[in-house]
Amino acid sequence: MTHQNLSPQQLRPVTARSIVIGLLCVIFLCLITPYNDFYIRGTFVAGNHFPIGSFFLYIVIVLIGFIALGRWKPRWALSPVELITIWCMMIVASGIPSSGFLRYHLFMLVSPFYYAAPENEWVELFHRYLPDWLVVKDPRAVRYFYEGLPSGEPVPWGAWIQPILVWSCYVLVTYFVLVCLSTILRRQWVERERFSFPLVRLPVEMVENANPRTQLNEFLRNRMLWFGAAIAVVLHIVNGLHAYFPKIPQIPLYFSLDPYLNERPWTAMRSMRMMIYPSIVGFSYLISLDVSFSFWFFYLLYKVQSVIAYASGFPASGWTLANRQEMGGYIALVIFVLWIARRHLKEVLQVTIGVKQVDDSNEPLPYRWAVLGLVVGTFVIAGMAWVAGMSFALALGVMLFFYVMAIILTWMVVDGGLLFLLAIFRPSDYIMITFGSSRFNAASHTILTFEKTLMFDLREFMMPHVMNSFKATDFVRLKRRQLLGVLGITMVVALAASYFSGLMTWYHIGGLNMGYWYDPEPWNRLTSFLNYPRDTNWMELSFIFTGAGVMSFLLFMRYRFLWWRVHPLGYAMTTSWAPYTIWFSIFLGWLSKYLVLRFGGLRFYRKARPFFLGIVLGESLIGGIWIIIGLFTKVGYRILPG
Repeated sequence: MTHQNLSPQQLRPVTARSIVIGLLCVIFLCLITPYNDFYIRGTFVAGNHFPIGSFFLYIVIVLIGFIALGRWKPRWALSPVELITIWCMMIVASGIPSSGFLRYHLFMLVSPFYYAAPENEWVELFHRYLPDWLVVKDPRAVRYFYEGLPSGEPVPWGAWIQPILVWSCYVLVTYFVLVCLSTILRRQWVERERFSFPLVRLPVEMVENANPRTQLNEFLRNRMLWFGAAIAVVLHIVNGLHAYFPKIPQIPLYFSLDPYLNERPWTAMRSMRMMIYPSIVGFSYLISLDVSFSFWFFYLLYKVQSVIAYASGFPASGWTLANRQEMGGYIALVIFVLWIARRHLKEVLQVTIGVKQVDDSNEPLPYRWAVLGLVVGTFVIAGMAWVAGMSFALALGVMLFFYVMAIILTWMVVDGGLLFLLAIFRPSDYIMITFGSSRFNAASHTILTFEKTLMFDLREFMMPHVMNSFKATDFVRLKRRQLLGVLGITMVVALAASYFSGLMTWYHIGGLNMGYWYDPEPWNRLTSFLNYPRDTNWMELSFIFTGAGVMSFLLFMRYRFLWWRVHPLGYAMTTSWAPYTIWFSIFLGWLSKYLVLRFGGLRFYRKARPFFLGIVLGESLIGGIWIIIGLFTKVGYRILPG
């Protein structure tokens, strides 16, 4: 019997102790993330859609609160329902103190004043368009943010209170509309299209069908699992010790091809590296061969395209050519996604306007609430931008294209299984390329610059975490509606803890000591828009249409001919940081799966599956240990891409 067909009485509730334990874990993660990720610069606590910090804590809780406690005091042991609740809380909170929000947010509120100088004319260009309630203008608060507090000086909380309250409202409304969008799509993706949700499998399999006496299921008793885990642990013990004691030899995991790309036009392929990330190899083994093949194939094709563009003297770079094609690919993909879901979406709209009744009691939100929440929330966000000074129509357009990107990236995570991805363009790029920046006034461009806070680096954004949490409830028959309430509390607590830890870290260490997070790039970009207004960029617009056409062709071939093995998802993400860092690891995962299926068949594939999941488990375990060691030694050792 599926989760959807169960009555409310057959579903299991969220327990109070799982909420308490989950919130304690969330607060701990939010407190250490800014210090670890931005100052020590070790393995990121989050960094992707399978956050290593959250999974490390999950492993510890399973070993202590589920297995050990289950043998000692079975009545006290945490249940699988409680463990999955805790896992969902941690992953939803994981990105907030990092790229999901805080990574770019804090410096955006102070950098336009710290870096303002007579030479760049920022004061004359856009300072008057920055409302006092949106940013931090107090000179001492701005200076100490970058240079560190003098001895004995307290953090200037007073200068931050109003902007924190305003931005917290904006962030929570944004998370709410993403929850609404996830609710609308959940049944279509989970029950009708049956997406695979590979990133959910490992946490679930660790506690699914556990033996009541030993608390160990068949998965945890599998020797292949622990063999894979041991390999990852030994590898990172050796390389981690090398980070502390350089005389200890390391096992090389990074290989650059740049020394072999010195001749023109091959220099257009630089920078090109082969990096081995065992966890990504492990997860790639779970991904469909079509998806994993297309990911590395299209990345190499993009590099070849760059060489051809350079050799032929093409007026645009190979990166621009490919990136704008990606933008077009997103448009074609979202049209396809909505077309496939048209019957479901029609049903949701009919329920909303009251012309049809559908049992949505097991959905995270009633469909009517989800649709109205999405619409009203979108207008509230656009209204907040309008009050700040942006054109209301521009704000709505940005939200529309943000939803396009959110849907496609979530699809890539929950069905494609790509844990590390991001789009290297902004939602507003669609509008600026099509209509030109000259059509919008300086105030609109100034407020639009804050787009980088939540809509630029989407490697940890909220929607895939929410969708994975909804899927995880199926395995333990957890009440989704109760879980959603808990996730809402989690978001509020994580936001408060992240602000506290972020400001404490920045003010006591100084932003100038925090890597490139103080980079004033967004304001330099704004200056360029204001000083050099542009009309419609017909060349880049033609690339967008080309990308939409190529993606449409790939979709047609994929779903029309069974023999066509090239998946369209690979075409949609070739120019970002993700394929640059993980293409070779995904290639290794693809090659491993291909060889296993080719020579061992499906039976051997299933037998080897725990080994690759063990690699992920082992790397997360040793990665979490190195994170904790780094907090005390201030020496960072990075396991996954940052």
